[in-house]
Amino acid sequence: MERLFKHMNKQIIETCDLLCENTFIFNHKWDMEVCKTPYTFPKEIIWNCIPFGDPEWTFMLNRHKYWIYLAKAYILTSNKKYLDTFCYQVNSWIDNVDISKDAFKDCSRTIEIGIRCLNWIKSLHIFKQSSLDLKNIETKMVNSLISQSKMLIDIYDDFRTLSNWGVMQNCGLISLALNYKESYPILNGYLTIALKRLEHQCIIQILSDGIHWEQSPMYQNEVLNCLLDIAFDYKHLNLDIPEFILNSIKKLAYSNAYMKKPNHYQPMQGDSDSTDLRDIITRSAYILKDGLLKYFGYHHVDPESLWDIKNENILEYEQLEIIQPNFTSVALKESGNFYLRDSFKEDSNYLWFRCGAIGSGHGHGEHLHFDLVCRGENFISDPGRFTYVENDPDRNFLKSCFAHNTTIVDNKPFSEFNGAWGIIKSALTTNSYHIFKKEFDFVEGGHLGYMFLPSPVIANRKILYFKTHNIWVIIDEFITEGSHNYSQIFNFEPNKTPEIINQKTFIKGNSTDLFMYWTNENVKLNIKKSIFSTEYNTKSDNYQIVSSLQGNGNKTIFTVLSCNEVKVENIPIFRGNKSHVPSTEANAIKILLDLHNSIIVFNGMIDINNQKKSYLIEDTIFYGKTGFIKKQDNEIKIEVIKY
Repeated sequence: MERLFKHMNKQIIETCDLLCENTFIFNHKWDMEVCKTPYTFPKEIIWNCIPFGDPEWTFMLNRHKYWIYLAKAYILTSNKKYLDTFCYQVNSWIDNVDISKDAFKDCSRTIEIGIRCLNWIKSLHIFKQSSLDLKNIETKMVNSLISQSKMLIDIYDDFRTLSNWGVMQNCGLISLALNYKESYPILNGYLTIALKRLEHQCIIQILSDGIHWEQSPMYQNEVLNCLLDIAFDYKHLNLDIPEFILNSIKKLAYSNAYMKKPNHYQPMQGDSDSTDLRDIITRSAYILKDGLLKYFGYHHVDPESLWDIKNENILEYEQLEIIQPNFTSVALKESGNFYLRDSFKEDSNYLWFRCGAIGSGHGHGEHLHFDLVCRGENFISDPGRFTYVENDPDRNFLKSCFAHNTTIVDNKPFSEFNGAWGIIKSALTTNSYHIFKKEFDFVEGGHLGYMFLPSPVIANRKILYFKTHNIWVIIDEFITEGSHNYSQIFNFEPNKTPEIINQKTFIKGNSTDLFMYWTNENVKLNIKKSIFSTEYNTKSDNYQIVSSLQGNGNKTIFTVLSCNEVKVENIPIFRGNKSHVPSTEANAIKILLDLHNSIIVFNGMIDINNQKKSYLIEDTIFYGKTGFIKKQDNEIKIEVIKY
């Protein structure tokens, strides 16, 4: 933790030294659109400037989160230059930006005004930890915020009711009112309005499983950060936090705990960066006094959370008893997110499977997508977002189905997008089903995104995870009466280079390796170069494995992934009368673990209508649609997962 404090404080000082030279970067871990390329204003700051052709830069400039950095830098160093820079920038913005004019439209969106309320007030709170006399600059700032907040009261519609924008504008109003309503009575009415609106938003925006409906952890956590900001306002003012705010924080924080990868980072679902979740879970655990959440966060107050929790309350967090989870895998059914694990340790296995609604314009074409972490090491991943610039080919690609670890039919998308934000159509999901047991996990999902084809296709994906063997079996099935080309896409982390050897792919890791097997000799495997973005405005090269298979009628593709080298083979299926079962009806593979141990995985695609309803698989009679037969020495164990 000491190292983390040193790193954070160094980043704060370095960033603020740039700010003192009129040079801007946006490098806070929760900045929604990071930009680490410095931009310097040679003279006065032009607040509506768009230097890199991306208006998101201008939005970030006008949110003023970096003013919090200036306040922290002053408290850490007592160097007056940080206070002087803060006062200069505050005066520059208030004196020059007229949010009523069209020229400043990129400075005056309601989302920016709401965030400004939070950031301005938080920066003032931090400066006040010193003995500074801030009365004049504080009065100027509060008067400006009250003037701006009139727009937050007046501009509120269906879009803002459902969008993360509305949460941010209402949280900004609440923070302003809580801190200054005694001096400015108009804010009492604003507080009543904003609380009523926010409660409605929390009801309809946060699903019962705790996922924010927009299906993007980056924006889910901006919503959570804003709720935490006002929760800390209530706490520091010795006021009771409204129950709906506490309940909303709990739901969002727990879904963060469930989605968190073994390295503690959020998956790059939708428009999300790879961001460590522990600090936001820590703040949630403190507000809720929740020992289980503390397990998922930091066990000691971290440098990001310290400024909210405050030094005098550190002991309160330290004394909060850590509660160990009594579960591993989690199904968030309402949002269609499933997290398969063997433990919550840093060297654990993790698979995130996605089969749910696309969400908002931040959603991507990720139906049936999965991320895979083997023994704590990232191998297969969502490749991120990179940019929001309209007509940018990278934006279009990274939102598309072809950038995700899913299946494609006839090289056509199952969901279609229009530009940076538009959704033309989204595949309807089906068949969400799961079983979590001590030895194995199973999850299934499907979609109807290919029903528009002349010969329609129902696409299903089943994933069977054998925990003690570090093996995942991906069963991709396509229900159709026609002839089609089927593809699978697998995106690898930039530091992973796949090597194809016949029907096997080998990916060397740092602490472990990954082996991938296809049993169908007609599956063609190709390596493609692609792009990968762990944070906004940052892009690197990576590799995709793309499989392809031509098929007529129902088709199943088995893909076996393992941390260890195994042998995999197709095995025939017969009926009770020894007649052969066609591959359009059912398929099975055998995974040979060693000379005495094997697992046979079975998958059927139709309801059995033959008078012989049982199957014969290696002299074992089996009935059902999906299951496995485990052979260990001379013992046989049958597990029917679906009938």
